[in-house]
Amino acid sequence: MKISYYPILFVSILFTGLLLLFFSQSWLLENKGHDLSSLQLTKSYVLNAIMALIVFFAIYVYRDKYRDLLGFFFLGGSLLKFTLFFIFLYPDFNQDGVLERLEFLVFFVPYGFALVLETFFLVKLLNTV
Repeated sequence: MKISYYPILFVSILFTGLLLLFFSQSWLLENKGHDLSSLQLTKSYVLNAIMALIVFFAIYVYRDKYRDLLGFFFLGGSLLKFTLFFIFLYPDFNQDGVLERLEFLVFFVPYGFALVLETFFLVKLLNTV
């Protein structure tokens, strides 16, 4: 596969996967009687999608110029994701003083999917550089 197809493939898999996960997770949570608006499910998925795109395209654009630093871009992107989690999602999750397992999973399911996808494409890019 040519490296020029990686962005198209990444975006396609990212959006398809996140949409499937979003609808699956929201269906599951609704059937268990949880209020989706209080869980900030949409905000979590949008935040993770945007950050995954930023991290991937930073790695993709600078793959030739900063070949030795691609791993640091990846780690920095993960750090940035957690920073944004603590800025935008954590305050609402922690209003009652406890971060529940359900609240953690609302963030971690899309984060984990995006992380695995980013890792896969980073390895592909590093093998072609």
